[in-house]
Amino acid sequence: MLVKTFRFAPQSLVFVLAAAVFTQDAAPAATPVSPPQVAATSATMPAVYVSDFDLDVLPANADGNTPTAIAPTAPQAAAKQAEEARKLASRLVDRMAANLILALGKAGYIAVHLRPGDARPDEGLRILGVFAEVDNENHWRRAVIRSGSESGKIQLLISVANLTKPDQALYEIAHLPGNESTPGAVITLSPYVPLAKFDLEKDAPEEAFQKTAARIVSDLTALLNANPAAASP
Repeated sequence: MLVKTFRFAPQSLVFVLAAAVFTQDAAPAATPVSPPQVAATSATMPAVYVSDFDLDVLPANADGNTPTAIAPTAPQAAAKQAEEARKLASRLVDRMAANLILALGKAGYIAVHLRPGDARPDEGLRILGVFAEVDNENHWRRAVIRSGSESGKIQLLISVANLTKPDQALYEIAHLPGNESTPGAVITLSPYVPLAKFDLEKDAPEEAFQKTAARIVSDLTALLNANPAAASP
């Protein structure tokens, strides 16, 4: 991550985790690790780990073959634009994670920010996702930030995973001619991982992140109240 077609579930997480519990059982066993463990407050309030969502930034040396490339500029101007884009992308990722953790805490969960490089816990729940956009050919792409004044709609594709189950990738780079793992690459969403979609604007105010986080946590709580076993080993 530089900040650094499946069908969607409804815009609700109520059945996302329950489905994931069963679809992940068929996956190969995960390699044991030594994660930072956090105790849950109760059987219905498990520890919840929040991962940074994937979001791309267009680098200063992007060439004209990159689908989302900016117009050529002088080297200094391009470097400044790339740095401003990186700061905006970092801010979007950090705001989403921070608001999720805050909303989880208000709802009574023990919430932990799982940063890139942190060991994967072996129990509890994990919220992970990707910022995405739809192009003119109706392809899903990883969202890309091109400048510090970026605007326009962006989608959050998220899933909640039971960490006692093996990991399943949310998406992979689409096998299309000329498509590579570059900023704004076309992606194929996994048919095995139920996803929920939430709309935002790239220049959304703090209140929009707060409301989105509250919706995610509300849906998660509704699921666990209806089916506490969804978070069980």
